[in-house]
Parts: sequence; C-alpha cells; structure tokens
Amino acid sequence: PDFFAIRRALQTGEGYEGTVEFFPEEGKYHLDGHRACGVRFDPAETLAHEGRCPVCGNRVTVGVAHRVEKLADRDGAGLVPPSTAGEVTSLVPLPEILGEIVGGGVASLGVQRAYDRTTAALGADFTVLEDVPVEDIGRVDPLLGEAVSRLRAGTVIRQAGYDGEYGVIRLFEDGELDRLTRGALLFDAPVQRRARAKARSAPAAPVSPEPAAPPPAARAASGRSGVLAGLDADQACAAETVDGPLVVVAGPGSGKTRMITHRIAHLVLERGVPAASCLAITFTRRAAQELRERLSALVPDDAGECAVHTFHSLGLALLHADGGAAGLQPDFRVADERERAAALAIDQGLSEGRASKLLKTISMLKRTGGAPEDEEVAAALAACRRIGRERNWVDFDDLVGLPVEILQTNAEIAARWRQRFRHLCVDEFQDVDERQYTLLRLLAAPDGNVCVIGDPNQAIYGFRGANARCFAQFERDFPSARTVRLGRNYRCSGTIVTAAAQLIGNGAPEDVTRPMLEPITVYAASTERAEAEFVAATIESLLGGHGLLTVDKARPLASGDRPFGFADFAVLYRTDAQAAVLREALDRAGIPFKKSTPAPLASHAAVRSLLAGLATQEPELRERDLPARIAAAAEHLRQEEDAPDVASLDEARRWLAALAETGNEEQLREQVALSTEADFWDARADRVSLLTMHAAKGLEFAVVFVVGLEDGLVPFSWGAADDAANTSGPDAEERRLFYVAMTRARDRLILSRAVERNWRGEHRRLPPSPFLGDIARELLRQQAAPTRDPRREQRQHKLF
Repeated sequence: PDFFAIRRALQTGEGYEGTVEFFPEEGKYHLDGHRACGVRFDPAETLAHEGRCPVCGNRVTVGVAHRVEKLADRDGAGLVPPSTAGEVTSLVPLPEILGEIVGGGVASLGVQRAYDRTTAALGADFTVLEDVPVEDIGRVDPLLGEAVSRLRAGTVIRQAGYDGEYGVIRLFEDGELDRLTRGALLFDAPVQRRARAKARSAPAAPVSPEPAAPPPAARAASGRSGVLAGLDADQACAAETVDGPLVVVAGPGSGKTRMITHRIAHLVLERGVPAASCLAITFTRRAAQELRERLSALVPDDAGECAVHTFHSLGLALLHADGGAAGLQPDFRVADERERAAALAIDQGLSEGRASKLLKTISMLKRTGGAPEDEEVAAALAACRRIGRERNWVDFDDLVGLPVEILQTNAEIAARWRQRFRHLCVDEFQDVDERQYTLLRLLAAPDGNVCVIGDPNQAIYGFRGANARCFAQFERDFPSARTVRLGRNYRCSGTIVTAAAQLIGNGAPEDVTRPMLEPITVYAASTERAEAEFVAATIESLLGGHGLLTVDKARPLASGDRPFGFADFAVLYRTDAQAAVLREALDRAGIPFKKSTPAPLASHAAVRSLLAGLATQEPELRERDLPARIAAAAEHLRQEEDAPDVASLDEARRWLAALAETGNEEQLREQVALSTEADFWDARADRVSLLTMHAAKGLEFAVVFVVGLEDGLVPFSWGAADDAANTSGPDAEERRLFYVAMTRARDRLILSRAVERNWRGEHRRLPPSPFLGDIARELLRQQAAPTRDPRREQRQHKLF
C-alpha cells in the first residue's frame, strides 16, 4: 500500500486491519536532546528550557516526537481512538530479545545459535512473537517465554533515542536476568554477565554533518582565545585575516566551512562588524543552509542578519531590488528550461529537442561571456532575449548575467551594493565561472575585504564553464591579496590521504592527522550486476547483519571497530545511468537507500505537475496555506490516469512542502528554480546514499564505494570525436573528480569495477581505469566477493 491508501484506510477504516510496528522510541531522533552532554528531553521539557541544553547552552537537536507535537491540532491527553482505529501491535525483533537474554549483540555467535534453535522449534519470527502460546515458548526457553509474555502485555522499558543515539527497548530491569537465572544459589551474590551490546548503533548525523573537528593538540596549537580558540593555527590565521583580500587554499577535510563560520563570528563578536555587512556565497542551497545552521550556533543573536547566498540567490535578490535598471517589471519570474524551449521552438520554427540543445549552448555562452559562433545560435540568443522581455521572465543564467550588466552600467547601484557588503567570503571558489567571478569583482573593491576559499585540485565543473585559473586571475585583480593554506586533512584516514595525494600528483601528503588504517579495497566483478551485489553484500558484512528480523552470517566487528549504521555508507558513480542496478541490488538485500542527483528540481516531472496543479486550483483551495494546497494538489494528481508514480509524487510533495514553509506561491516557484534534488539530501535519514561523484561534493561518509572504475567511465569518454574536439584536458578534470570521490571517505574506501558491462546499448569489456595505476600497490588490497546466507530470504515474511 502507498501513502494515500494508508491515509484513506486510517480515515475511513476501509481495508484497515491494524498496525504492526517496531517501537518508534528506538529511532535515534525520537526525542530531543544533546548527546554530548547526556541531556534527553521530551518536547515539553525542550520548550521549558527554550530549546537550549542546560549544560552547554547550545540548542538541542529536536526529534520526531517534537515535530509531531508541533503539527498536532490538539493535546494528546485524554484522546479517544476514532472508530476507524484498528489494533496496534508493537514488537521487538526476536534477535534483539535473544540478545538481551544472552547478553550479546544480534550478530554474535551465541545469539545466532539461540535464534536458529528458537525458529527451528517454534517457527518464524512473527509466529513466535504473536501466535505461539507463551507456555510452548517457555518449554523451549523459559526466559524467552517471560519476555514474549511481557511484550504482548506491553510491559516494556523504553529508553527513547535522541540526537543520533539509538533508543533501547528492554524487557527486563537491570539485574533482573541475573536473579532469574541464579536459581538455587546459596548466596545472594551478583552473577557477572556481559553487558548487552546495542543491536544497532550509529554516530549522530545532523542535517548538515559537521566535518571532523581538529584533534585537541591541533586546536591548542593556534594559541588563540575567544571565538577562534577551537581552530588550528592555519584556520585561525585565515579567520583573523579580515583586512584586505585573502586567498585560502583549502584541501578536502581541512575544516574550511568551520573556518568561514568562525571568521564571520570573529568579525561580528570580536571586531564589532555589523552582521548585515557580512556576505557569504557558496554553490548550493544545501551548503548555504549548513552555513546558516553553524552561524546560528556561533552568533545566535545576529545569525539572521548575516547574508548567506548562492550566486544565483544573490542575483535574484539584486534583481528584486534593482531589476528595473535592466528593464524588468516588479513581477518578473524565473522560467524553467522546458517552457523556454517550448517558446523558442515556436518562435524559431524548431523542434523542442533542437531548441533545448540551443539553450544549452546559449547557457554556456552566458556563463563564459562568449559570443555565438554561428547564425543559428545568434538568432536563438536574440530570440531568447526578446521573448524574455515580452513575457517578463528571466532564465537561471540571467540571475547572474543581469546583475553583472546592472552593476557594470550603473555606478550608483554598484556603489550601494559594495557599501552594503563590506566583508565577503566565497566558498568553492574553484567552481566559479566567468560571469560569477565578474559579479564578485563588481561587489568588491581591489583592496576590499574579500576572502575566497577553494581548492584547485577539486575543480570539477569545467563542463559548466568553471575555470580553476580563477585563482591566478584573482591575484591579478587583487594584487594585495595574501594566501593561507589549510593543509591538514582531519576527515580521511592516513591511507586514503596518501592514496589521494598520489592520484592527484602531489606526492607524499604534507600533514597526515589520522593514522594509516586498513588498505583500500579493490574488487573486480564479472559484470555490473555482480558489482552491485558485491556492494550490497559488503554493506551487510560491515553492518554485521542489518535486518530487524534476520541475522546474517557476517563477520562480527573486529576489536576496535565501531558499529556502522546505514547512513555511514555512500555509493558513488560517474553517471546516473549506473544507479539502476545498484538500486535493484540494495532493494533485494532489504537495505534502505536514498538517491540524489544534481538535477534541477524544475526538471522533475512530478514537481512540474504539482506546480501546474497549484496554478489551476479552485478559489476555495487557494485560501489555504501553501503546504495544505500542495498536499491537496498531490491528492488530486494521484487520481489522474497519467499521474506520476506514487514514489515520485510523494517525493516531489515533500520537496515542495519543505520549500513552502515560508513564502507564497511565487516565492515557492523561485525557490524551485534555484534548487536541485541534491539540495534535499538529509544525513538524518538512516539510509545508504546513492550519489553521482558530482553530487557527493561537500559530503563525507565513514565508508565510501566508488564503482565503475573502468576506462571510458573513469575517466569518462563521450567518444573519440568528442574527446578529440575537447582540448581543455578532460582527463585532468576527470582525475580531480575521482580525487573528490576518494576524499569523501573517512575510514574505509572500496573501489570496484566490472570486467564486462552493458554500456550505451552494447556489451563491452572495458579495461581498468588508468587512475588506479597511480596509487601505490601497498595501499591497495584485492578482495574476493563476500557471500550472503542462502537461507536469509526464506526466514521471514515481508510486512507488506
């Protein structure tokens, strides 16, 4: 059943027999709290403490129960279940019950033996938990009989999860099992039992995960106090250099976002700079939101005054303020590519496919400041400008291009914007294109307080017009600029740092802060499907058995290993076409996953359908708030024969609801134009991440798989003709892209390829990626495929 069928059943009782659930308190974000300080609050306690931790004073992480209470329209006290309510059964997985009794984790040998013995005698998990008489269970295992009796009666001990700490559901009080198993002991002495291992555990994962903080020794090395006390020496130097232009060359995992936010906090709190005069520019909405979150913690009273933008959202703000100088009417809007292609096709007598190709060429010209090379492109460009004026719309690239034109041609407006933002920080500087760089230069005087942060080794957007030579250009345009390097990688193990340095041609890394861990795993699968199965089986192995109702015959965690959660894993690939077989393999294995791409949100079919539905809603619906209207549009769309599939529609509904929390319908459409699917990646979702290498930029994971490492995929080749036409060194950018992918991993990096692959409609044998040859052999370890228990899928019925 899908979401809508379940909702209809709850509302009407149609088809609703009841609910079987696992205790929601087990979720690691059920209640509110602050794990570092050991503070766990229910929603009422959070409100009583004004949302702050009483130990450290920082804001607590709010959980699911808090959100439910916030959305509820009544107090929960004294509520009577509606007539449509069915029976609700809450269960604890059988392996976890046995783990509590035995005193071991669900993957331990003792629990596995107890599980096999129990299911062989009594049947499958659900049968034992729900149907078998307690007396029969007690004859097999008296303690299990007592545990199931308590479970059915609802007599459980709940320690709800909070701030990334999984909750624990127990059936016995501390020491109770000891008393029950002592039997006829003569003396009342405590029996030593092993502490019960947590069945599932994972580190905290906020919406925007904080990169690894410098170790204490590195933090102390800066010698600073106040806001900068937590930075290392190089970070503190960059953060306190606030007068004049500055270049910060920051490698992966070096804490550049930490430096940016502490730099702004230092300006506001210790230099007396008004927060409203600080501007931070980054490249994605997700990164901008991360900056806002961190600033809220550092300067809670002034964070809202700090301007945090992408280049395009900054351009949109400028056009709303001064767009009249470019001939725009106040009610202009951002048109998506689909409607622009349709308009251009009609105007020029072209197919929509040909119009779309011309728009891509025009987009590159706008980003690089180039001129049309043939008459067809020139005519299309002129038509696009005329259509935009006639319909009072702009395209995505105009959000940078038009502000540049306004600032270049209107000295008064340019002076006003320069006066407004006296301190500028630009993150991911290596990815700026020509027009974005021009906008930055127009906002900052040659001796202005502008700081650019980036890494030439992570320049991966040349295909969009970005040029890593912007660092050299910046030094020419801002001759007094100083340079600070952040060379310490706090994220990756020494093994990964060393291998990545060899790949990129830097030789030995300058400063390895983490120890050399196990070698990088390299695996050659027979086909792409075998490669996907290898990924799924390896995730299961590293989890030590992930199923709530199954126990895999996987290796236990080695001594010193920390347990992994699903959110610790990411699978990276070069093109989105590689994702299908990975999704199928993870689905078969019962491994939850989420897939994100850098595709514009406006290109998503279900998003377009929902926006069209909003535009045609009846007047009475238009009086509701925007989230309610979006939900109504989704419900209406679902009834149509040509509706998008339920999963896509529900995903689109969630995206739009998140963007609609503030603002009206027109502002919602603007936010859609500025957003990509990858902007909605959320580290709190305990799922494996499937990402293109480009979409993974800025993220980090404990374990990273990089798949498809074959020549033709990495480095990617469009074909001999296109590669010959590309004189900008495509392999250099592909090398940097692989470097970015490798350095997303904190602890373990697993590289794989397929000997044979169905690729572009052909069955091909592709050689290994030549990049693998640049990594020293002693850093690599060839691995055979892990195996999965063949009985695994026979043990338990699915819930649905």
